[in-house]
Amino acid sequence: MSRMGFAILACFSGVASAANVEPFAAASLLFGQIGPVTAAGPVVKSTTGKTADDIYVDADAVDGRNSLELNADGKVHLRRGTLTLYSDHLKLDQILNEVTAEGNVRMLRDKDRIEGPRARMNLDTHVGEFETPTYHFMRATPVTREIPLGTPTPIGPARPVVASGKADLLEMLGENQFRLRRATYTTCMADDPDWYLRVNTLNLDYDRERGEGMNASLHFKGVPIAYAPWMDFPLNGSRQSGLLPPTFGSTSSTGLDLTLPYYLNLAPNYDATIAPRWMGRRGLQLGSEFRYLTPTGNGKLSGEYLSRDDVTQTQRGLFSTRNFQDFGNGLNGTVDFTQVSDRNYFADLSSRITSTSQATLNQQLALNYGGLPWLPMNMNVQRYQTLVGVAPYSRVPQIGASLLVPDVKGVAVRMPMEYAHFEHPTLDVGQRTVAYPQLALPLQLSYGFFTPKIGVHLSEYDISRRTTTGPNRLERSIPIFSVDTGLNFERSIKFGNEDFTQTLEPRLYYVRATYRDQSAFPVFDTARADFNFAQLFSENIYSGSDRISDSNQLTSAVTTRFIADETGAEYVRMALGQRFYFRDQKVTLPGETPREGRIADWLGLVSGRVAQHTWIDTAYQYNPREHRSERGALSLRYQPQAARVISGSYRYERTTCSDILNVACGARDLDISAQWPLWGSWYGVGRYNRNLKDHTLSEALAGLEYKADCWVLRMVWQTLLTTKSVDPNTPNTKQSRNNAVFLQLEFDGLASIGSSPVQLLKRSIGGYSKVNDNGVGDPVFGTGNDQ
Repeated sequence: MSRMGFAILACFSGVASAANVEPFAAASLLFGQIGPVTAAGPVVKSTTGKTADDIYVDADAVDGRNSLELNADGKVHLRRGTLTLYSDHLKLDQILNEVTAEGNVRMLRDKDRIEGPRARMNLDTHVGEFETPTYHFMRATPVTREIPLGTPTPIGPARPVVASGKADLLEMLGENQFRLRRATYTTCMADDPDWYLRVNTLNLDYDRERGEGMNASLHFKGVPIAYAPWMDFPLNGSRQSGLLPPTFGSTSSTGLDLTLPYYLNLAPNYDATIAPRWMGRRGLQLGSEFRYLTPTGNGKLSGEYLSRDDVTQTQRGLFSTRNFQDFGNGLNGTVDFTQVSDRNYFADLSSRITSTSQATLNQQLALNYGGLPWLPMNMNVQRYQTLVGVAPYSRVPQIGASLLVPDVKGVAVRMPMEYAHFEHPTLDVGQRTVAYPQLALPLQLSYGFFTPKIGVHLSEYDISRRTTTGPNRLERSIPIFSVDTGLNFERSIKFGNEDFTQTLEPRLYYVRATYRDQSAFPVFDTARADFNFAQLFSENIYSGSDRISDSNQLTSAVTTRFIADETGAEYVRMALGQRFYFRDQKVTLPGETPREGRIADWLGLVSGRVAQHTWIDTAYQYNPREHRSERGALSLRYQPQAARVISGSYRYERTTCSDILNVACGARDLDISAQWPLWGSWYGVGRYNRNLKDHTLSEALAGLEYKADCWVLRMVWQTLLTTKSVDPNTPNTKQSRNNAVFLQLEFDGLASIGSSPVQLLKRSIGGYSKVNDNGVGDPVFGTGNDQ
């Protein structure tokens, strides 16, 4: 029989006719606030229109008793608000507002879908059950900024968070609460997922955004690979307490390496992690980390303890804390403190090049006061733990202030001031007081600038000599004069279909400082500054205040930039500069050879995007006196899209050996890295970093990544050259090689198993991106289990 489109309306409140409703074929029914039924059809009297409580039923045949129950058969379609129910047969209890559906039952609500042979549900409380269902839940979770603690900040459109699977029984415990018996669970969107959880009891609470499972096993490609008697996990990537996935790997230094971390989400603004770590060659280590975030501060405390190293037969440990606190009224403070038990701690127990290459560990307390804009002040107490080489001086304390008056009748007044007390276990110690009053007359024009400046560098030393001879009290005053001037030219230029503005910026900088014999002055914190474009326009060729160069020199340079008119982005920058000396160098550091010649080296650079997907960064230093190259660096990167990048760099440096200056004796390094699709879903990653001067391999890694629909496999091998101390009482060192293997299986939206190489790849390969990156932070620390 064809559908008639006839409507029968009944009212739950009983204000309509109390007579039984006779059966109608192909009927549509609306239950809600209605008027009386007429021969011509229903008359809806509600002035507010249809409400969310209205129930619509559409079926081939409908019968029942008005205000008591309704039976529908054949292509049944029930709708109430955002909920839609399809079935072959349906019974509606109008008193309890409860539905029982049988035969091809399918329930849709928003983007949730549940299907099964039979279901029962209360339409008011959303309590009920589905027998042997398949389910598909989807929620939208905002993509948030990766911050460690606190309330995440949305930075993009919401992403879908999916859960699907099957169950023997699905209990609906409310609008957003579900309990599944003997169920499977996966976040894969594929019809035949590669991985899933098989759980005896699974609770999903989308109000609290938490999932809980009992007797859960993880199946991958049909094979169980992990089991947990109980598990608790977030449904939206948020932080919550519980066991984190274990990480395991192997290095030549530690042997088999297994870590089982436990995360404590103590409050929205502070948390902790406890991480037992077992190393096959070293023994059991306990690690922990505590983090906090307040409206006025943040910080992190971490520690590691190995009660007995099976190799060294000693106790070994680490303590580190980094904190920032804003005390208000312009006063803030920072603490940065790290201490290890011995010099070889990182070389033996870490696979990170950033850790194994550390020469010193900072131990610093700093206070900064900015309540007076014209007189910012700071106080600093700083020591170091030396791992490699000679220990630097400690500052206990260092107190500084800087008088700043930018405009006194067109004159800028500035006077940095500093007092520092320097300590060292073996070298000369003492106090240094410095003041540098300056007057400048800045003239800024639309086409350029002109800034003359004059000042006097004043310093006083009180020295306790141990290794040198000379007076214990020294004073020094050095007048310094400089002129800085430049012009700005612009022109329009077109490359292809894009309009650019090209600038031409010539600049001259002259500085003259009076010569003072400084050979008797100690060297607390001063070294020869790196020769680069920033240093070209500096008064002093030294960093620090222990040496003030006897300058009489002129720097000339020209810079050109190409700026896109549409976006204002700088595409390419090129610069060329040189310094000219008008007298020979007299002021030097101990062991330094004075400069010969009146012409300094040429410096040139080119950097920017030279093609649509190609970036270049190059710098070159040429010695015109001896007609040779002093330094050069060339970096190229080609990256057409994410997970496709090839980069390479070459660095050359000719440097005179000097332990005093603490610089390397020349270098030639080649560094090549890449991430690129190979075939199908396989990606290759690799890096080759070689010291061409010493013919040694500094670091190399090679690996494969496989990206499936909802999981990723990463396999990476790394070899790393580390520097170790030979004797804790001497600066003597030796080099050794550490090999490591990383194997990680990451299940999208759930967890990862194994030792993650992601942070290693990000540090080693410029432009590296995760092949399954969805822009969502880790549920614990914001960066995934990639620490």
